[in-house]
Amino acid sequence: MLDAYSIEATTKDAAAIGALPQDMPRPAQVFVPYLHEESDDQRVAACAAIRAAGLEPVPHLSARRLEGLAELDRLLNDLREQADVRCVFVIAGDIATAAGPFNDSLSLIETGLFETHGIENVGIAGHPDDHPEVPDNILWDAMLAKIAALEARGLQTQVVTQFSFDATRVLDWLGELRARGITVPVRIGIPGPTSVRTLLRYAARCGVAASASAVAKYGLSLSRLLGNAGPDTFLDQLNAGLDPATSGEVRLHLFPFGGFSKVADWMEQFSRRTSSSTLFAA
Repeated sequence: MLDAYSIEATTKDAAAIGALPQDMPRPAQVFVPYLHEESDDQRVAACAAIRAAGLEPVPHLSARRLEGLAELDRLLNDLREQADVRCVFVIAGDIATAAGPFNDSLSLIETGLFETHGIENVGIAGHPDDHPEVPDNILWDAMLAKIAALEARGLQTQVVTQFSFDATRVLDWLGELRARGITVPVRIGIPGPTSVRTLLRYAARCGVAASASAVAKYGLSLSRLLGNAGPDTFLDQLNAGLDPATSGEVRLHLFPFGGFSKVADWMEQFSRRTSSSTLFAA
């Protein structure tokens, strides 16, 4: 289940990425989220640290936060030259009015700058829990348009989802994705072990549905906020619903809300429990 998983690391965390516990499985990719209070230089330095640790950096690019073509060109150039970045993850961004000419991630793809700077793979977002502001039909149309644009440019892609508390909802979304003819690899977002309060705080910040029924499926209760929570129940439910013949390539994307050390401890325990099972499609 943990084969070729990916993980997120902020610019502050990236400096410590090389010190991950040696018995912790190496992530195939390390995503660097786009935080508006950080500079491009910090993002580039984080990616360089990840590359120096022998890992694959995947910086987020926030379309609406970019002020223009020159800024995108400069950022991609620095990422390639200083961190040998070959994969990026594009999002529209979390502000209502764009700072420049890019209103969505498709507009970044259509610049042609990814190919110019040697980018080989462009990740796009998936929303199993829907989007708080964008209707489902628009989300699906946008995903198809982005995949078509990337294929036309000879670029590979992967879909990476936000985390969710409801495995059934994720499985239904994955089934619809495949039914629509979308065959690209998918990374399902899961939160690493952390306190219940921290988990719910991140859910509110990320727009993740945290209704009483959803968190109950995850094994939590909104009336009992003490203690820690891990993704084991969610993963068991996810695994039970995956069909290697129809699910396609599915991997995990870890949000280490509780820190790398807690993730490492959880991975060791989880690996022992599931070592005898074949869980995800290759």
